[in-house]
Amino acid sequence: MSPLRPLFLPVTVLSALAGPASALSCLPWGPSDAYLEAAKSDKTYVVVEGVLSFDEGALPKAPQDNPNDAPPRSLIPAQLNGKLMTGQGFAKPVDLPITLEILCFGPWCAGAADGVDYLAFLEQRADDYVLRMDPCGGFGFGGTDGAAREEVLACHAGTSCTPWSER
Repeated sequence: MSPLRPLFLPVTVLSALAGPASALSCLPWGPSDAYLEAAKSDKTYVVVEGVLSFDEGALPKAPQDNPNDAPPRSLIPAQLNGKLMTGQGFAKPVDLPITLEILCFGPWCAGAADGVDYLAFLEQRADDYVLRMDPCGGFGFGGTDGAAREEVLACHAGTSCTPWSER
């Protein structure tokens, strides 16, 4: 499958993770932010809307006895069955094996849900597609009832693409 065009790499802002009293601070982040990051990246991304399938039990959790000892990065095999964004919108059916890259910042870990419809920006790495998620959002947007798709299609068409931090 050939990529649509190079799309992005995430930027996340968070507070110092000095101890249990610290709090995670994230800038507003949405599909248009992911699209803009992807578009300026030198990496190759494809955008797919579809149902994400994986073992939710594999998601990392911060240990209760030491919350800051959560694994910084977990790789989870997954499947994304849906439609690839092309010049004609989400038109090309795909069923892709992917890797979820779940990041934790101190005790805060990204989440994802099995069986939910996602709009996903997949980074192409060698022969694999990777959906990178972090506690401030990442590149997968689940359960948006088509709103994420419409936002990304507007970005792709050049009609409207306002970052969430400017709204």
